[in-house]
Amino acid sequence: MVPVHGEIDIATATAMRDRILHAAGRSGCACVLVDLSGVTFLDASGVRELMVVYRSLTREGRHMVLAEPSSTAQRILDALRLQEVLEIYPMVDMALAHPRQGCPDSGRV
Repeated sequence: MVPVHGEIDIATATAMRDRILHAAGRSGCACVLVDLSGVTFLDASGVRELMVVYRSLTREGRHMVLAEPSSTAQRILDALRLQEVLEIYPMVDMALAHPRQGCPDSGRV
């Protein structure tokens, strides 16, 4: 699981992307869970970098799920209808309970 905290904007989005990709590389799991509960701001650059991670993992035959988006993050995800593209769980525990192929610990890193 990769927790994301604070403001995700043009100044921080690339670092978030790199952190998620680094964690995904270390985990060796088919699925990476990104915990958005600590996000206080999310702009287009943050969404763009989440989609970069999604596409990168998809090309590798892996995937990413988002969990427990803060109300701020959820508004953006809803407005962009990203639930049609990404798996988004309202709670981290729900995402952890969902069976993940290829990783017994649900992508915790």
